[in-house]
Amino acid sequence: MKILVASSGVGRSPQEIAYSFVFDEVVRLARRGLNVSVARFKLEGNAKVYGVSFYDTRRSQMLTLPLLLNRLAHYPVGTVLRSPFSLFSELLYSSHIENLIRKLEPDLLHAHFAYMEGWSTLLAKLSISRKVPFVVTLHGYDVNVLPEYRYGIRLRRGFDALVKKVLRLADCVIAVSRDIAVTAKELGARNVVYVPNGVDTRIFNYVITQKEREAIERLKSSWAAEDADLVVGFFRHLRAYYGVHYILLAAKALSALTKRKVKFVLGGDNDPRYAQLLFKYIERGDLKSRVFYTGIMPRDVMPIVYKACDVVVNTSLTDGMPPSMLEAMASGKPLVSFAVGGNKDIIIHGYNGLLVTPKNYKDLASKLAYLVDNPSEIKRLGSNSRKLALEKFDIEKRIDKIVEIYKNLISE
Repeated sequence: MKILVASSGVGRSPQEIAYSFVFDEVVRLARRGLNVSVARFKLEGNAKVYGVSFYDTRRSQMLTLPLLLNRLAHYPVGTVLRSPFSLFSELLYSSHIENLIRKLEPDLLHAHFAYMEGWSTLLAKLSISRKVPFVVTLHGYDVNVLPEYRYGIRLRRGFDALVKKVLRLADCVIAVSRDIAVTAKELGARNVVYVPNGVDTRIFNYVITQKEREAIERLKSSWAAEDADLVVGFFRHLRAYYGVHYILLAAKALSALTKRKVKFVLGGDNDPRYAQLLFKYIERGDLKSRVFYTGIMPRDVMPIVYKACDVVVNTSLTDGMPPSMLEAMASGKPLVSFAVGGNKDIIIHGYNGLLVTPKNYKDLASKLAYLVDNPSEIKRLGSNSRKLALEKFDIEKRIDKIVEIYKNLISE
């Protein structure tokens, strides 16, 4: 079974953070015996690693741009007059995918994200007029919208129509959360299958070796959290639509609810302007002793990072199914999250975590105060998190479902 995957920015090693969930998936598909190739929109050169063939665009392809203008006939009315850079990127990427279709003759096309991967793959398929099943996986940003934060590709001029055409013409749409599945159907998708994201439950686990115990002590020391009664982790980018400001507000409110010391550890990339506002609030709100920002952390240290935390929180205002929450779950940690997107699929309220009304930082503070004052609940919720991860969210279960989808589409 030959599969051509479109993922413009996926990395080629387990250490690369960008679209790591796509990398994890294609590598496991290759391990199952599938012939997997990936079309990237990068200029690093072709390579075959971990059993997967990665094909990058070439600078010489830019010279063919004038020959690609006939593809504009496939664009919905009113969608051509957009950013020239976006338009040229779509045409070049679709040409790259088309060349690979001709060269590799795949049995199935699978794009991750409706845009730009989904649209470029569809454009290639329409241009080549070859009947090959087309699958697109929706992850969140490609269909979800948050107007007040200008979040979501569909808010940009002309992109909504492109996404809708992709969903309408895809042979199968994989949604990583139930909310996304509903949205996909509302946008015109015909065949929608809910397949939650998965986590490697062997890498992310709750067992702490002596060597790891020493590493955890060093981590806590670097966070100035050695004497904390509760270490609360947040491991996503510091961006406004991830609602990190609500964590700071909750940290401030928490001081009136418990005498115990709670340390908040924030890790990930950041939007400089937003991060500056957060740091100012930390300074003015007398939160420097309660909040620590680690910056970007390598993927290979994350299993230890989760083990060093007692609870993991998520304050995103819109979501697909965040890998960080799945990783924390597999690590046996209680989850506390705003009730949005796939977090409602991951968390069974009162069983493996606690759901919070979105934007309600007082509710978030109250639930964290309850946990710090009830250590037995942390242990119970964490144990259930591990059980749920094994039962429903192990990455191999996701691969089982995807392979089944492939087989069904190819046999039709």
